[in-house]
Amino acid sequence: MTPWLRRIVPVRYKTFSISAGPLRLCVFAVSSLILRLNAPLLPFKKATSGLPFHPANKNIIGSWVLTRLLLLPALRRTFRGVYLYLYPQAKELRAEPDVPVIYCSTHTGWWDGYMSYVVNDRTLRRDGYLMMEEVHLAGVPFMTWAGVFGIDRHDPRKALASIEYIVDILTHSPNTALYMFPQGTITHADRRPLGLYGGVGNLARRLGRCAVLPVAVRYEFLLEQAPEVFVRIGAPLRFDMEHERLSSAEVNARVEEAMTATADRLQANIVEGDTRAYRQVLRGRVSVNRRWQAVTERVGRLRARLQRG
Repeated sequence: MTPWLRRIVPVRYKTFSISAGPLRLCVFAVSSLILRLNAPLLPFKKATSGLPFHPANKNIIGSWVLTRLLLLPALRRTFRGVYLYLYPQAKELRAEPDVPVIYCSTHTGWWDGYMSYVVNDRTLRRDGYLMMEEVHLAGVPFMTWAGVFGIDRHDPRKALASIEYIVDILTHSPNTALYMFPQGTITHADRRPLGLYGGVGNLARRLGRCAVLPVAVRYEFLLEQAPEVFVRIGAPLRFDMEHERLSSAEVNARVEEAMTATADRLQANIVEGDTRAYRQVLRGRVSVNRRWQAVTERVGRLRARLQRG
C-alpha cells in the first residue's frame, strides 16, 4: 500500500465506522437536556403536573426510541440470553384486563429495570409502568417515556403521592400493570429474609382487587463466557378486599412469602442445573467459546471434503 493510501484509508475507516453506541448516547443526552429545560418538544413533553416526582410520560415515539435504541441493544450486547419461566396460572391474567397486575420482583442487579420491560413484553404484554427512586430518575428523565415514574421513600408525603398516582392509573385504565422492587434497594439474590417495604400492601388495599406476581431474577455465569439471565414468575396472589379484609402488613407478609419461595425455587434450579422449564425470550451475544467451536467445526467439514475429493 502506498503512503498516500495509508493516510486516506484510516480516515475513511474512522469516518464511516461510527458505531451506534455514541449515537444513542447523543440522542439521550440531548433528550435529557430538553426535558430538564422543560422545552416543549412534542410529543415527548407534556404539561407539568405539579406532582412532587417525575410522572410517567408515555408516548409511542419515545418508548420506541428508548426500547429499541438503548434497552434491547444493551441487553443483547451484555448477556448470552434471557430465560424465563411463567407459572401456568399466571397466563389466565391475559384474559382479565380489568384486574390490575403488580409484578413484585427481587432487586438483585443494575439490570433489573431493563428486565422489567422484557418480563412484561414476553408474558402479559400489558401497558406497563415502573416505580423508580426519584433521586435516580431525576438523572435519566427520558426513562419516563417508557412508563417509569418516581417515588421518594424517605418522604412519606411524597411516597403517598406516588402511590395515589399509580393507583389512579391502575384503577381507571384497563390492561395495565405495575413493576416494582419492594426491597427498595439492590440486594444479593441469596439474602434472607428479603425485607420488603410496605408499599405493595398499601397499593393492594387501595386498589381493592388486584393480582400480584412474585418475580425472582438471577444473573449467572454457567457454561458460557457470557452471563445469562434467569427469571422465574411464581403463582399469582389474588387480593379482593371486599371478600377478605387484610392489613397492609398481612398483604406484605404473603407477598414476601411468595417472593421467597419463587427465589428459592429459581436458586435450586440453577444449582441443580435443571433449567429446561425456562424458555429463551431474548437472544444475546455469542460467547467466544461458541465462535471458536463454530470455526473448528467448519475446518473439520472442510478437511473431510478435501479428503473425500
